[in-house]
Amino acid sequence: GDSSRSRLQVLAMVGFFPTSLLIYYLTHLEQAPYTGRWRMIDISKEKELEMGRISYQQALQQAQRRGHAILPPNHPSSKLVRKIGDRIAAATQLDFPWEFTVVHSPQVNAFCSPGGKVVVYSGLLQLFNHNEEAVAAVLAHEVGHAVARHGVEQLGFANILLALEFAASLAFNARFATSMLVTLGGRLPYSRKLESEADHIGLHLLARTCHYDPASALTMHEVLGKAQARAGVQSLELLQTHPSDQRRVAKLREWLPEIQTKRADMCSNVHEMRRSGFF
Repeated sequence: GDSSRSRLQVLAMVGFFPTSLLIYYLTHLEQAPYTGRWRMIDISKEKELEMGRISYQQALQQAQRRGHAILPPNHPSSKLVRKIGDRIAAATQLDFPWEFTVVHSPQVNAFCSPGGKVVVYSGLLQLFNHNEEAVAAVLAHEVGHAVARHGVEQLGFANILLALEFAASLAFNARFATSMLVTLGGRLPYSRKLESEADHIGLHLLARTCHYDPASALTMHEVLGKAQARAGVQSLELLQTHPSDQRRVAKLREWLPEIQTKRADMCSNVHEMRRSGFF
């Protein structure tokens, strides 16, 4: 009858969706730098730079609306962040329109928009007592997101999840359960994977500066973990966008020996010239 035909049409649509998505996914694959992970990117670099510029401007406007001043370039905090940022930017060897801005706010946070637009909140600098190595570890992680194009990768992945969620809800008529499954089994684990990859890339960038010690990332995460514990921020990793600090420190310890070896080889001449007073 009509109901059987409608059911068949729905099933045909559900079957067509994954096939189309798979073809789309496979034709937009590229590898992430440093880690070599294959992922889908379906947004051009030009569009990505424009998106980064807009999100950066919106973040600064929002901060000002909330009464948080943007520190001038000659402020000691601005100078510190720019000095660190310039070294990390040079290590990426990417020709981004880099900008480094400090917002006077108690928020303990920093981010790097696509294209190298970096915002650091002064609460983060205060947490680390303006320690250059610790701030460098934070910035290397944030810049790692931009280097790996995580912003546009997440947009593409979100679109795939929406399509799968729609197809599954049609097939099983259980929208809430499907949405929860997609969030817990898709969005959150994927976000944690990207955060871990940015940690890994951040170590490489610290090493490539030949100035900062990649091991400073361990101290940085330990300080952040203690600050979160003091603030009572403890919850199941399953429900988080970021891996736990304990897991992140464990992965950093796993990656460090290889990266420190590469750093020693890569930077031996630089360190020798520094010791001899060449620069």
